[in-house]
Amino acid sequence: MAKLGALPAQAIISGFKSVIDFYVRDGVAIARRWPRPRTTGFNAQERAQWPIFADAVSLWNTLDPDVRASYNTMASGSSLSGRDMMIKMYINGKSILLY
Repeated sequence: MAKLGALPAQAIISGFKSVIDFYVRDGVAIARRWPRPRTTGFNAQERAQWPIFADAVSLWNTLDPDVRASYNTMASGSSLSGRDMMIKMYINGKSILLY
């Protein structure tokens, strides 16, 4: 990843398509290697987490708005969103607010 003073011209960006990814984040122009798809398969531990994650996402979508607000409050001051915090707690088997 490299921070740039400004994004290059569109012709340059188009010339590097699928090689370099140019974007702006928080007002800073950035260039990085083009994201590549994963070349290895998922291991058994990763596959075992998929149903748990799916359950957590489904649960988040059914939570009362006040409970969601509580998670958002708990997550304030961290790099997580309320949704991320709830899912992390659910996957790690921590006590969570459900109602």
